[in-house]
Amino acid sequence: MNETELITKCLNNDTSAQSRLYSRFAPKMFGVCLRYADDYETAKDYLQEAFISVFTMLHTYSGNGSFEGWIRRIVVNTALQNLRKNSIIDYKYELTDVDFSEFQTEHIIESISAGELVNIIATLPKGFRTVFNLYAIEGYSHKEIAEMLDISEEGSRSQYSRARKSLQKMIAEEYSINV
Repeated sequence: MNETELITKCLNNDTSAQSRLYSRFAPKMFGVCLRYADDYETAKDYLQEAFISVFTMLHTYSGNGSFEGWIRRIVVNTALQNLRKNSIIDYKYELTDVDFSEFQTEHIIESISAGELVNIIATLPKGFRTVFNLYAIEGYSHKEIAEMLDISEEGSRSQYSRARKSLQKMIAEEYSINV
């Protein structure tokens, strides 16, 4: 069944089509949830809540653009809403607080696998991790991040810069790399 047929059947409350849609997209979207959640159970909660929104808002999908991208946006927004609701993110840093000196990263990146990098990103403080994921992984601009999180663009840039610096330091320490 192609994507258009699947969406149409879901809109007509076909439970087997809804189950197919969930099965098709849930594994990848769970990975998105894990990037924003502190643990597996919280990520499962984010995923469940996001798919409730997907099915509730499916009638608003216009067919323009990637359907997977549309779902991803809902998943990310669901995670962000939960983070804001629980006042977990701290965005108090401003651009002037950041030391922009950079580590040399050529050898660091060659030393680790993608899985190891994901695990290290997961240890970042929630504010750093959220902005890092939104910018580096999801591809949002600092302006979009600022609007989503109700912070300044400078605050977003600062959080991203601090996240990068923290990641570089953690990677260097973990792999005994001289920086």
